[in-house]
Amino acid sequence: MCLVEIKVLQGYRVILPKEVRRKLRIERGDVLKCELRGREVVLRAEHIPASPTIEMLGLAAGVEILPEQAVLKEVEEKLARSTKVRGR
Repeated sequence: MCLVEIKVLQGYRVILPKEVRRKLRIERGDVLKCELRGREVVLRAEHIPASPTIEMLGLAAGVEILPEQAVLKEVEEKLARSTKVRGR
C-alpha cells in the first residue's frame, strides 16, 4: 500500500504525487472517481488501459515493473534461451 501525505491548497485543490500518477498512469485531464468512506476520501482512477495485457505484466509475481521494462526483459530472456539452444 502507498500512503502519502498531501496538502489541501487554495481552492481545495490537491496535487497527486508523481509516484502515484506514474503507477496509475494518471494524466492531466483524466477523471477520477471520489468516494467518501467515513473519514476517508478514496480517489479511483477507472480509466481503461490502452492494453490490459500489458498492464497485467508483473502483477502475478507481485513485482512492480513498467510495461516497457517487462517486454524488454522477456525479449532478453527469449534471446538468451535461443542462444543456448544454438550453442548445444
